[in-house]
Amino acid sequence: MIKMEGNQIMDRGDQDVERFVAEKYPGLVAELQPSGSCIIQGVMCCEGTWRRLKLYLPHHPALHGFQLYVQERLMYKIYTSDNLKVQDDWLLEDLLANLAQILPAPEALTHFKDPLPEGNIYSDILALHKPNEYLMQMDEACTRLRFSEFSDYEHHYLELEIPSLRLLDHSLPECVPLGEMLTKSAGTLEEALILFLKVLEELRPFYDHFTDIDELCHVLQPSPITTKHNSRVFPLKDRVYLKVTIGDPFACIASMALKIIGPTEEVAHLRHVLSDGLGNWDAELDMHKNLLRIFDLCFFPMPDWSNESKQDEEDNEELRCNICFVYRLDGGEVPLVSCDNARCVLKCHAACLKEWFTTLMDGKTFLEVSFGLCPFCKAKLSTSFAALLND
Repeated sequence: MIKMEGNQIMDRGDQDVERFVAEKYPGLVAELQPSGSCIIQGVMCCEGTWRRLKLYLPHHPALHGFQLYVQERLMYKIYTSDNLKVQDDWLLEDLLANLAQILPAPEALTHFKDPLPEGNIYSDILALHKPNEYLMQMDEACTRLRFSEFSDYEHHYLELEIPSLRLLDHSLPECVPLGEMLTKSAGTLEEALILFLKVLEELRPFYDHFTDIDELCHVLQPSPITTKHNSRVFPLKDRVYLKVTIGDPFACIASMALKIIGPTEEVAHLRHVLSDGLGNWDAELDMHKNLLRIFDLCFFPMPDWSNESKQDEEDNEELRCNICFVYRLDGGEVPLVSCDNARCVLKCHAACLKEWFTTLMDGKTFLEVSFGLCPFCKAKLSTSFAALLND
């Protein structure tokens, strides 16, 4: 057994024990208690075998009175100075360095008829530790692994259950069958990560199409915008809105759906403009520039990025829904519905109006979407507002 020279932890000071353990033993986590004691737990490789352990040091950095719990099969076995050969002058660093030599070898499992699969998930995790390329995090139970803050895709993340590699969460649109793709094509942790990065690269055009819209249009829905959303609603002109949806992020233009939302006459006219313009779609231009060409605009209504403007929207009573008297619902929806009467002050959420109509005798229901007359002036309400409801 080798005695560590210089007892480096004493030189560092107690406050650096967490950093020392994290750097030298990535599978372990150290936590100093207010009483001065130290608790270290996690997984550690001992002569090629990964073992889960918990170490309690009541008199850190000295080992006097230490308690070491090592998982063996389904139970933890406790080791102290009574049943573990520890030298009197050892400190924490010495114990960890010599743990593989002083711990009894784990009992071999004999009840398995088939050989155990090769490889170890914790070895794979250590091999994929690349802090310059992404952030890798694991929960305290060591059953959930998260990749995030990728160098080229900082807003994306991937969460997997370990060791099963079952998909738990991700940052891609729900219409992307990532779970199915991982099940079919990824047998190891490295393959799962490579596949996720490959999918992100293939989805770059999808996110690029929305980048200019997010930056140069006043996107009202969804709010807040995330990498999971595949649609945008933004003003086309006063009381008229455009909803852009990409059904298949791998085939953006082919699966693009455009819906014009607003008063009946405005919608009818702009639908003809849109139909004619789609025939002249320029594949060399992005979605934002093509939409400007179609509607013969220099720009769409621009957003005000100041924090004061966002607060003004919330506080402005004129912008609030005339039914629920709230501006933005919990799901991010804002009041966009108005009637065909330009002088009417109606402004409400599509969901609120639908609920309102279900209580009226003259309301019409078609395909689970309710329509009727304006509750204020009794003018007609365009059915185009149904596009604001969840598809």
